Amino acid sequence: MENTAINASVSTQKLTFQPGGSPASFEVTVSNDSDQFANFQLEVTAPGENRSSGYRWYRLSPEVAAAQPHGSTTKFQVIILNTPLPGFVGTVNLTVRIFSPQLGQERRLLVRLRIEADRRPSVVSVELPIRQFQVYPRNTVDIPVRVRNLGQQLVEIVLRVTGIDPYWLKDSGERRLFLDPGGSTEITFQCQPPSVMQALSQNYPFNVEVISQNVPPAKAEGSLEVLPVGFVEFTAKPKLQKIPAKRGWLPNWKSQVACFELFFKNDSNLYQQVNVEVGGKDNHKCSFRLFPEDANLGLGETSKVLLEVKTQRPWIGIGKNLYVEAKAVLFDQRLGSTDPATQSLEVQVLPVLPLWLQVAILALLAALLAWLLRQPASISHTALVNSVRFSGDADTVVSGADDCTIRRWHVRGNTLEPYGKFSGDAIACGNTQKPQGLLGIPNQAVSVLEFMPEYSDRIAAGLENGVIELWNVRTAENILKLRDSQDVTADRVFDLAFTKNSLYLFSGHGSGKVRVWMRQPPNSDFQGEPQQILDLKQQLQLNFQVRALAINSNQTKLAIAGNYKRFILWDWNQPQSLAVQKLANLDKKLSSGQEDYLWGLAFATNSPEILATADSDGYITIWDLNQCQLVTETTVQEQPRELNCDQQGVRDRWLASQGSVRSIAFSEDGSLLASAGDDGKVLVWILTPEYKLDKTKAATGKQIYKSPKKINTIDLKTGNQSIMIVSGGEDFQVKLHRHRLR
Repeated sequence: MENTAINASVSTQKLTFQPGGSPASFEVTVSNDSDQFANFQLEVTAPGENRSSGYRWYRLSPEVAAAQPHGSTTKFQVIILNTPLPGFVGTVNLTVRIFSPQLGQERRLLVRLRIEADRRPSVVSVELPIRQFQVYPRNTVDIPVRVRNLGQQLVEIVLRVTGIDPYWLKDSGERRLFLDPGGSTEITFQCQPPSVMQALSQNYPFNVEVISQNVPPAKAEGSLEVLPVGFVEFTAKPKLQKIPAKRGWLPNWKSQVACFELFFKNDSNLYQQVNVEVGGKDNHKCSFRLFPEDANLGLGETSKVLLEVKTQRPWIGIGKNLYVEAKAVLFDQRLGSTDPATQSLEVQVLPVLPLWLQVAILALLAALLAWLLRQPASISHTALVNSVRFSGDADTVVSGADDCTIRRWHVRGNTLEPYGKFSGDAIACGNTQKPQGLLGIPNQAVSVLEFMPEYSDRIAAGLENGVIELWNVRTAENILKLRDSQDVTADRVFDLAFTKNSLYLFSGHGSGKVRVWMRQPPNSDFQGEPQQILDLKQQLQLNFQVRALAINSNQTKLAIAGNYKRFILWDWNQPQSLAVQKLANLDKKLSSGQEDYLWGLAFATNSPEILATADSDGYITIWDLNQCQLVTETTVQEQPRELNCDQQGVRDRWLASQGSVRSIAFSEDGSLLASAGDDGKVLVWILTPEYKLDKTKAATGKQIYKSPKKINTIDLKTGNQSIMIVSGGEDFQVKLHRHRLR
């Protein structure tokens, strides 16, 4: 059927083309004879043409024509760039196919192309159908190569593979070929990498090159990947080590290290770096060092890492076994882990003292224990000691404690010996006590003890239930019990103070009350009711506890201290004379709340206006009361006035402890001040004649004794060229300490 929609013609029916010369071309004119818009496309074919990928022997201009209306004309130019039949000389018919997607019709025209002999040298192309190859060592892989003679003459060529070791290629890496004009062939090179130790796992780029005297060189590029295979062997020698490595008859406390040799052998075709991690159930008991930290392994190489295990050895025992685990981690983990991945190691830790020496020491200790069992048991309190006091002649010490007992001790040289023996049942607050040295059993916790100044054989004991008992130290007789009949709350006694003539006794209580007890001379007892009661809780409008009392040397002032870090001066002969000093004003950074205390008070013996205080922040402060000023005046009886001693009134102030200072005491000449508290230290501070800390001699205090527990109380007596200090605290012990004066 005649095509009426597409009309086309060519500019020439015959055309000549010579490869290597100028391009040849012809035009195709296409007319749109349809009744609609249409665009046209062109295709040129030749029988037996080269259809390999990337080979173009002609070009169209334009490639695709735009859509045109009815009656319009489109011109295409066909440019012959290369011969459609490589190596062919002669005439070939070209078919020009014109078609339109819109019209669904096509038109074919015929052009005769005469191909003349090529003036250029022959051309050979080479290509790799597959460019990337993978192979394991000792396995074989085929590398196919396709070559084509694009020229019109017979050529002789050599194919050569470069970039791969020639020994890996079977039947050599060269092939000699003859290619007919326009001919092609495909050959195969077989590649077999050698053993694991000789074929490193990596990418090997290679080329297939064409070498000939008659044609230009050509090449194709590819890559060969040798896959990883093999393993890294992991061993440890030895798996059991001892500390020390050799046993001896004598103690060897310096040996604390065991050394293991870790070996890594690379039986793979990968360069490897090995890191060692140490774990196991006992790794937290040891420390470890590695020399070197990492092992670097070439192919077939063996490397050694020293693992040093250090642990603390016990001094005694039969030894212990520690178990640790060394885990190897490969930097290149394509082969997984080492074989095996871990090594279990054992360290036998022997004690510092050899077994024979331990047996000898045990035998010696057993003999010593048997000897000690034959000795009389040591005497002490069974609960924390609250108060210790020297008698006036300093030959006796009395102590009171929470175990509801009062004990007496005889001073012999540098030691204290229990004095006397309790005649009744030695049971205090339900617990059996040792009768040696037991003075009395009040059956209440003893908070404070105080000797009567004119009677060195009598002592007052303040109890937890608010009762004050008087005891004869020589006869162990309970002389008298004092209690305020109005007290129904068991108002605990925290401190006691006698006047020098022993006519007045002051007691400080947890309720904030100070009770004044009086007796008539010369031999009468104290009256059963207090003569006067000072209620500081009511007057200060604070929940105030009286923790410490002290009377100055001229018996005019009573110092009262407790919480809120306050001390109060009371001229007890003038009941309306109360003055309050707020110690917290000295340091704004330190608190002065209900739980902050002045624990200790002490007047200098030879200076009635010098007062020392000890507080819960660890400070000791020395006050000159002559320099204190009354800030407010009052006409109301017993209304307290504020006392300002913060500036001129402070002679000195220093930090004596990191914890509370619980107790302080002046020497008789005022040159020394002793202190003790929560740090367990008994310290002596040297003072100047102005009652300041002598920083040139003992700025940090002279430590006389150190207890592992808190010390609650001390007392001080001056002797010939020495002082004696007695202490008691939470270790239940009463200790005597002597310090020689220089």
